[in-house]
Amino acid sequence: MKYLKIIFVVSLNCCFSVFYGHSQGKPSQYIISTQSVALNYKDQSDTLHLPLVSDKYPELKKALSYERIFDGKSLADVVKNYNACGCGVTALNYAVTFENNDVISIELYYETMGAYPDSEEQWFTLNIHTGQLYPVSNEINSAGMKWLFENYKATLKKRIQDNKEDIMNNDDGANIYKELDDAINNLQSDELLKKYVFTEKGIELSIERILPHVVANLEPDDDWIVPYSKLKSFKRTGAAVLK
Repeated sequence: MKYLKIIFVVSLNCCFSVFYGHSQGKPSQYIISTQSVALNYKDQSDTLHLPLVSDKYPELKKALSYERIFDGKSLADVVKNYNACGCGVTALNYAVTFENNDVISIELYYETMGAYPDSEEQWFTLNIHTGQLYPVSNEINSAGMKWLFENYKATLKKRIQDNKEDIMNNDDGANIYKELDDAINNLQSDELLKKYVFTEKGIELSIERILPHVVANLEPDDDWIVPYSKLKSFKRTGAAVLK
């Protein structure tokens, strides 16, 4: 009965609104709408804004299922956990950064509460028809991937260097700086295939956070947008995004 009650509460608190993604130089098509789910614990309330894929795209719907979004947990489990302690996933928002007839990119933003409040991100770039991950290497050749990797590393190293004074003002600054510098020096090219999205203007690349939560403010921005104009010379035949 408790499980049925949770499902009933979720159903009552759901509402739907159309969300339009962005496509490069053409009107967007309807693929994803928003399901909003209210969360309540004592006098605390939050909202999950969930991406809901149209039934016209069954494989994409599987790829962005709630179990995938919540790392194996059902929506009912997430709501039940919040109702019990006001913890776990406390908010979710998303943005469709790119959409055309074949490819969609979406960023998910989570707020969480455990021992302390935190935030997380998941980025997906998917084939709309198969639901499979759509790699950057489908768009640019091996020389382009090498160029991306080398310039991304150089960009991050410069940001760390530019932020060195602020880092060294921390009591543990020397170790923090070394941790950041070592992480970028040891960065492998396959890291670029783990966190990226297409946008209207270019490819946005990132990596997972390096520093622990307590000193995360000392970590320079890991996101880097590369304009499509810089990548056209590396374009693969049959590219679905680069035109």
